[in-house]
Amino acid sequence: MNTYFIEHRGGRMHCLQFGTGRRLLVALHGFGDRARLFAVLEKALSEHYTVVAFDLPFHGQTEWPHETFDKADLLAVIGQIRERVGSERLSLMGFSFGARLMLALLPDLLPQLERLFLLAPDGIRTQGMGLAERTPLWLRRWLARVVERPAVVLRLVMWGDRLGVVPPLVAQFLRFNLARPARRRRVFGCWLALDAFHLRRRDIRAIWAQSGLPVDIFVGTQDDIVHRKTLRHLAQGLLNVRVFQLPGGHRIVSEALAERLEHLLAGA
Repeated sequence: MNTYFIEHRGGRMHCLQFGTGRRLLVALHGFGDRARLFAVLEKALSEHYTVVAFDLPFHGQTEWPHETFDKADLLAVIGQIRERVGSERLSLMGFSFGARLMLALLPDLLPQLERLFLLAPDGIRTQGMGLAERTPLWLRRWLARVVERPAVVLRLVMWGDRLGVVPPLVAQFLRFNLARPARRRRVFGCWLALDAFHLRRRDIRAIWAQSGLPVDIFVGTQDDIVHRKTLRHLAQGLLNVRVFQLPGGHRIVSEALAERLEHLLAGA
């Protein structure tokens, strides 16, 4: 594996590269993860792809001095990766929150795309994300300032959980991520970015249907975060979109996924 940094807008994006395949695959991890998440897939992908995964802003070794980030930032980084690898075309892989980001980039990258891998994808219908998406941007910014002293907010979350106003999954997420300054910055940096990375389900389906882009979706049989019924409905009737189930929960980037990918790519 090779690691390096890409400079962009005063920040340094940490990249992890592996594989010797002639095709380029850019991979984005989920919230709270890092590029090394995809290392378990090295054997399955390396023969077919040159894989570049990078730590998102506020994650891993990436240094990001801004309040948040948007599509233009990720497109610029992906552009630099394509130039470095020397590839005009590319495939995309996204896990969870990274899949949401990849979906939002589809309209911009579609002419260059060869294939899309979505792993337990956020951005279609995700348990507990409705409230986060509906919260006005001004309120998110105000909350970002308030939680610099998080004790009061954590008490409100606890009361909301008891009253049933705050979903348990959201309450657990906030209790963990508001406890430390770096985690708080990561939460609000990504929360503020949500509006820039929103693509309606009907638009996602229209892109899949009109483009014929090969899309492979993997979801855990016990995933309590991704709404599997909505995902299957979105793919229904589209011959270029396949949905695969793997045993386990939301964190499906594993040896089991590697085995399934190896089998699929061998028959590609």
